[in-house]
Amino acid sequence: MNEIWHPFVQMRGFETKGTVVRAEGSWLYLSDGRRVFDGISSWWVNILGHSHPVIVEAIAKQAATFDQVIIADFSHAPAVELTERLRKILPDGLEQVFFSDNGSTSVEVALKMAVQAQHSRGESKRARFVAFEGSYHGDTAGAMSVGARGVFNEVFEPMLFDVDFLPYGDSSAVLEYCNQHGSEVIAMIMEPLIQGAGGIAFSDPEFVALSKKACSDAGIYFIADEVMTGWGRTGTLFAMEQTGVSPDFICLSKGITGGTLALGVTATTQEVYDLFLGDDKSSAFLHGHSYSGNPISCAAANATLGLIESERMLEKVETMELLYRQWIPRFEEIPGLFTVRARGGIFAFEIGGSGADYLDPAGHRVAARVLKENIYIRPLGNTVYLMPPYCVSHDELNQVLEILWDATKREQSSGDE
Repeated sequence: MNEIWHPFVQMRGFETKGTVVRAEGSWLYLSDGRRVFDGISSWWVNILGHSHPVIVEAIAKQAATFDQVIIADFSHAPAVELTERLRKILPDGLEQVFFSDNGSTSVEVALKMAVQAQHSRGESKRARFVAFEGSYHGDTAGAMSVGARGVFNEVFEPMLFDVDFLPYGDSSAVLEYCNQHGSEVIAMIMEPLIQGAGGIAFSDPEFVALSKKACSDAGIYFIADEVMTGWGRTGTLFAMEQTGVSPDFICLSKGITGGTLALGVTATTQEVYDLFLGDDKSSAFLHGHSYSGNPISCAAANATLGLIESERMLEKVETMELLYRQWIPRFEEIPGLFTVRARGGIFAFEIGGSGADYLDPAGHRVAARVLKENIYIRPLGNTVYLMPPYCVSHDELNQVLEILWDATKREQSSGDE
């Protein structure tokens, strides 16, 4: 019998890749003595590296003071400090912060806020959401509904509400849709610049900016899901910074605590917030989570935001992208690779097919090869990617790219035999 029911794996015949006993920086240390490079920041969360001493100290200090507080009726300093920090760095106009406990719930919050806000401003006839082909926003029911239909959610189709899906990156499709259906739509949700679990698909800042303007013109709320793209992954603190526009809602999680504890954030405008003010509780936002604004998580987040600035993490991400771009021509020489690309701290390509296919085993064969060299990656089907912690050194990342290049070349050569 297995010790754990593991997520996103077929448990029949499953064996773990090892037992982690310690982690530091970009490395996982296993019980069998191996030291394995964490090429995907343990599901994109450990942006500053594992067991950062400043974050560890902040967690220990807060845990020794008080651990959990019901934020429905009480406030506490870590949450207040984090709210103030966020207001200073979020895209313009995002002043009101609501806490939840992970990326999916931050999306659920935004969807529900958008529905209630439209209703409160007299737009109750709006009943549609629009999202994008290839999107992924989480695994709770609402988040699944606005995710592209496919392997992640097809069995749950009866639970999901209808959503209109547009081609990601297609500005003309967005304009045409908003012109025809804008008065019927509650909100548009988008992963700006880069889609994550759908296959690391890229779009450009102009597309995001045009989509936001089209939404504003039609009275549609624009939700930026920056659960993955936030905290420097695209080269700026938030992907929306590169677009010149601000969303009506932003959803944040993953790297906000440096990969230590669960925390979700949904931020919105003062205008939206004011729509929930009234004479009785019926107009309030009746939603919450037991661990919303957990003091220890907030303390970890405060430490993380301080380190992003003090350790000049965005400069490190810029250096990572420069190295990736040096390697792109070498990867492009390998037959059968498609769309070799890099942005910020992310490097990706497709192997064995021009589009992302989550069930394609090609990427996992490459992953098996690099694991023999103590590099851990977790491809999305035939999409192979790197998303390591920002603390990775130039030499470490260069060596990882060398190993990945060699493994990919060998995999393609073996297929030709």
